[in-house]
Amino acid sequence: MYSCGQSMTREYNVDDKKITSAKANVQQTLELLGIDVHGDANFQGTADRWTKFLLDYLQPYDPKKDLEVTFPLQRKPMSVYDRAMVVQTGIPYRAVCAHHLLPVLGIAHVGYIPSDHVVGLSKLTRLVYGISHSSPSLQEDVCDSITHALMEHLGAQGAICVVSAEHGCMAARGVEEASGLVQTVTSSIAGVFANDNKARQEFYKLVELRR
Repeated sequence: MYSCGQSMTREYNVDDKKITSAKANVQQTLELLGIDVHGDANFQGTADRWTKFLLDYLQPYDPKKDLEVTFPLQRKPMSVYDRAMVVQTGIPYRAVCAHHLLPVLGIAHVGYIPSDHVVGLSKLTRLVYGISHSSPSLQEDVCDSITHALMEHLGAQGAICVVSAEHGCMAARGVEEASGLVQTVTSSIAGVFANDNKARQEFYKLVELRR
């Protein structure tokens, strides 16, 4: 099993012994808070449910599997810029932050300029879902992993990703900002988008059209 990193995948090592140990650690944390995990019916099984939630939510992912099936474009481009970009906006973004294991909820906008092949449109949504669910993460790293995957596995001439999300760690702790008022926006660009301002501006305009 694999999770996606910026430049490589890493193997997940999960077995029953480690799962049992993880559940015990969660139960000890609840007991540290003075919770009677055995006597209070509301907390019986909480350690099991929380551990199961993380194991179910954070699924190992290899982007190559979603990007290996491609479709050829009929017309060959005259130059690196002579190819319409593919953009998908408003993709649901759901992740768990690496620092506090709290939810990060928002939307992603992804675009790429193909070389001679494209992927099915559903694969862009799958790519965002898979990478954001692969492990607790930083939003910045998820953006980079998405563009890296499109460049490496699809051979795109350029790739760009913008994510806007609300972080549970800011809403539930620390500054405790009012829900929905503060959005963290991150982006990652590669290839043509890194070199050509016109390409970037075209992407941003297409993203604005959905608002």
